[in-house]
Formats: sequence, structure tokens, C-alpha cells
Amino acid sequence: MPKLTSSETPTTSKTQSAPATQELSLILLGPPGAGKGTQARALAESLGLRHLSTGELFRQHMQKETPLGVQARVYYDKGEYVPDRLVIAMVREELTLFHSGKGIVLDGFPRTVAQAEALDEILAELGQQITAAIVLVSDTEEIVTRAQGRRVCPEGHTYHTVKNPPSADGRCDIDGLPLRQRIDDRPETVRKRIDTYHNRTKPLLVFYAEKHLLKSVDGTGSIAEVTKNIESVLSEIGAR
Repeated sequence: MPKLTSSETPTTSKTQSAPATQELSLILLGPPGAGKGTQARALAESLGLRHLSTGELFRQHMQKETPLGVQARVYYDKGEYVPDRLVIAMVREELTLFHSGKGIVLDGFPRTVAQAEALDEILAELGQQITAAIVLVSDTEEIVTRAQGRRVCPEGHTYHTVKNPPSADGRCDIDGLPLRQRIDDRPETVRKRIDTYHNRTKPLLVFYAEKHLLKSVDGTGSIAEVTKNIESVLSEIGAR
């Protein structure tokens, strides 16, 4: 993760407590392979939040061939970032039309300052605001090792051959579909994606640091340990 200057780092900023009536609205940040999706699902279950993953949102739109999905596929199939306008439109539709009154945990969004500003606007329309932006800090080589063991099913359910293996070898516990290793989990691809993440994301980290919302969490260790680290941070800011 890029280092922030002393004026940007959250450790030197004031602690912001969540308002008593505020639904919990969390953002998970971190490089590809840091475990954002896994932690988002764990937090959704333990804290009763709605998990919104842009990766799953893309898949749903593309499978249904919605107008937004058709446009997104052009970029997705090339391995390019989907433009802000399309991502924001998908998230706006999802949060507005399917607002359930529950708190949310966002995984994979926002990725740019423009997306973060749009998210603030969307949540304001729903009477909400971001509680915390939590960045999972992980060593690049550990992420590469972790990615090599990752397996996914066609529906997006994720496992790890060592840390979170399926009950039946090579089969998803939820739908029984065969698991595979994604092309972008290859070491050289992972390192390239991490470099791209750091180059694109530093302004976003500064954006949330200046709002006193950015919290760093050690992303190493077991899934349960990282979840505990996140929950400890949330307790410190009065968000649970």
C-alpha cells in the first residue's frame, strides 16, 4: 500500500464515531488478493450487513445482458477497468432500487475518487453516510502465494486450497459446480494488478484519510483473525 504523508495518515487524524442512528456503511479497500471479498462476506454475516460486490454485480448484469452489462462486457472481456460512469450507474441502481434498510459492506467499490464522490451522493439520498473505509494491508508476496491457492466456481463462490478448502475436492459446497483457478491468479498477473492498484488508489486513500474515515487493518493471518482485527477497529470508533 502506498505510504501516506503525516497529514494524510488516519493515525494522526481525529477519530470519527458512527452516529447512533446511522446504519453501518463500510468500504473494504486493498490490493487484489488481499481478501476483501472473504472479509466482506464474513462481516455481512456477523454484523447483519448487506454485501455489495461490484464483481458479482458485473456478472449479474452481463449474464442478464442488461444495457449496462452489455457495455461493461466490452471492457471486462479485455481485462480493462470498467469506466466510472458504468460502475456508478450499476451501484446507484442496486442501492436505490434494492435498499433494504440494512447496513452495507462494499467490496470493490469505490476504486476512484470520482466513484467515492458519487457514492457519498447516493448514500446521502438514502439518508446514510460512510462509517469507515477499511484498508487491508498485506505483503505483495503473501498475496501472490494466497492467489495461487485460490479457486472459484462459475457463480463466483471463492475457496482456498489451504485456508478455506471446499468440503469435496474441486467442487463448490454451495452449488456443486467445478472449481477452477482464474487466469488472473497467476503470479505475474497478480503482481501487475497490485502495481496498477497502488498507482490508481493512492488518491482514494487520501480522500478517505482527509475525511478521517480511513482505517488500516493487518490483512495477514487467518480469515478469522483478520475479521477480528476489523471488528476491533469498528469497536474503537463506536461502530458496533
